[in-house]
Amino acid sequence: MSAGGIVFLLVGAGLSTYLLRYLPMRWYVTLETVFQRPGFKRVLSALGPAAIVGLLVVSLVGLTHGENRWGWQSDELRIGVALMLMLLSHSWYKKTIATTFVGVVAYGLILWLQQG
Repeated sequence: MSAGGIVFLLVGAGLSTYLLRYLPMRWYVTLETVFQRPGFKRVLSALGPAAIVGLLVVSLVGLTHGENRWGWQSDELRIGVALMLMLLSHSWYKKTIATTFVGVVAYGLILWLQQG
């Protein structure tokens, strides 16, 4: 790739990043009444958890193919326990950040115990 192509790529990436941050704020000012509708607020509030579940599914697909299934060293055990603790955390705290943190810590702790 030539130097001009690299500069074009970097400027395009920078401009795209800027527009991805600027345009939603600009549109919110002009479309504030649309964002205040109850149905639209429900849809927007569901985007965060939906994105987390989508990323979780994509990241776990590769972990569930193994010979040692549902044993002490299995990936399914770590995933299942972490998901159960995430559900409990969500029912107690109702906070997405706390739920995600509990799941990550549980998965990492079980992995550490299995290897140690």
